[in-house]
Formats: sequence, C-alpha cells, structure tokens
Amino acid sequence: MLQIAILGMGAHAVVTLIATAFVVAVIAAYLIRVALILWHVIDRLVTILGAVNAVAQESQPMGAVIDDINKNLASGREAFESAVERLERRKPAPESEPTTGVSPTWSHWRGE
Repeated sequence: MLQIAILGMGAHAVVTLIATAFVVAVIAAYLIRVALILWHVIDRLVTILGAVNAVAQESQPMGAVIDDINKNLASGREAFESAVERLERRKPAPESEPTTGVSPTWSHWRGE
C-alpha cells in the first residue's frame, strides 16, 4: 500500500488539505471575478452620475422661467375663480312666459 505522508500525516489528511486548498482557490477566484464586475459597474455609475449632474447644472437657469410660468398660471386661476364668483352672485333672470300658440315642447312644428 502506498503511504503518502507529509509531516507525519496520513493519506486522508493530505487529501483533505489539498481539497481545502482547491476550494479556497475556487472561492478566491469567484470573489476576484465579482470584484472586477463591481469595479466595472462603479465606473459606469460614476459616468452616469456625472452626466446627471451636468444636466442638473444646465437646467438650473430654467427655474426662474418656471417660476414666472407658475405665477402667470396662478393669476389666471385667480381671475377665473373671481369670474365664477361674480357669476354665482348674479341674480337669475326672470323666466319669460311663453307666448300664446307656441308649445313649450316644439310639437307645433310637426303640425300637431
């Protein structure tokens, strides 16, 4: 029988050490690959966030224009609301009495 011994260990101990070293190497390779993918993602996110920041800085002058538009819309709304209030306060016009010979149902047009 073949005896594999390292520092006085038996064959099963040596095989266990080799299997453990292999598993650690595979896990390390996997973690290195994940780290490289995350590094790539971070680079892309930095690029995207830089572009978003540039767009935000370019759109800041639009704030004053939007404020002016909102003021115009608010004054228009106030004008409409005041017009509605004036219309609601008006007294309804008196109803006129139908003249003789005119049917309120328009049946006179059909000859009835």
